[in-house]
Amino acid sequence: MSTESDYVFPVIPYLKLRFQLRSLRAADLPGYKGSLLRGAFGHALRRSVCVMPPKQLCENCMLRSQCAYPQLFETFISKDPPPFMRGLATAPRPYVFEPLDLQKNYNPGDPLQFDLLLFGESIERYPYLIFAVSEMAKTGLGRNRYPFFLETAWWQDNTTEMPSWRQLYDGEKQKLLNAPNPSSLFESALQNDTSSQQLQLSFLTPTRLKFRDELTINFTFRMLCFKMIRRVLELAHFHVPAAIIDWEFHQLLVAADDIEISENRLQWSDWQRHSNRQNTDMKMGGFIGDLMLNGELRAFLPLVRACEVLHIGKGTVFGNGKIGVNDG
Repeated sequence: MSTESDYVFPVIPYLKLRFQLRSLRAADLPGYKGSLLRGAFGHALRRSVCVMPPKQLCENCMLRSQCAYPQLFETFISKDPPPFMRGLATAPRPYVFEPLDLQKNYNPGDPLQFDLLLFGESIERYPYLIFAVSEMAKTGLGRNRYPFFLETAWWQDNTTEMPSWRQLYDGEKQKLLNAPNPSSLFESALQNDTSSQQLQLSFLTPTRLKFRDELTINFTFRMLCFKMIRRVLELAHFHVPAAIIDWEFHQLLVAADDIEISENRLQWSDWQRHSNRQNTDMKMGGFIGDLMLNGELRAFLPLVRACEVLHIGKGTVFGNGKIGVNDG
């Protein structure tokens, strides 16, 4: 059985893309654009890759296993998950949208930037995703379909001491440039981390965590730790076929009991998204703010730093659950 000090998380490849659109006319968009981007992108991706009639359902399509759309948007479970994951209707989506600002009003020529994180096997689909973003921009964003143009896309290079952005797509030439080099979580997570007794965990976008089927801002570090572990292992299990997963993480949770939340500065923040499938507005609020953690935190540093990339909680695909970590 693993102890808290020797537990090894599975390596998860990831790729961070940054897109820059250019507004072609005056546009009025929501301040928080995660849901808008995800929805418009999904429609554009399906139009771009699906060769079946419009009424064909993904779940019984003969091309389901080879099509980029269901692998990203209709992530059906094809193998039995471990007991604590049972009950999932679909696997977690292997991507996260990260809007970069809250700008609402755009004049012609204004830029709109956002990041898109891809995990595991979805990385191989990046050319399809870039094409879908280009089509999404042409079709238009928002209920009034404001047109944009995909000017450029970059990928984040983490092979040097300071991460840098390298161009991946030239919109004027409609050309993909050099292939990106994905990064990996947990590959060398402890190299730059020393023993830490205090940590500030900042929840930067609304975070939705359910405990006993209720959304709350009151929880222990052990409860939070389990949510982070589950996020990591779900993505590895469903989207990283080569992942080596140690399901015996109980001792890590036991050690989490010794971590104290000395300050809880969380507050609720509401926002709404429109669901096209249900044709209704849905509340997607969550908590933002800071937690101060005290205790022997070294064993947990790889986990919390990985969740800076992965996000946690409900609605991560929209950008919910983004966290930041600062040494106390």
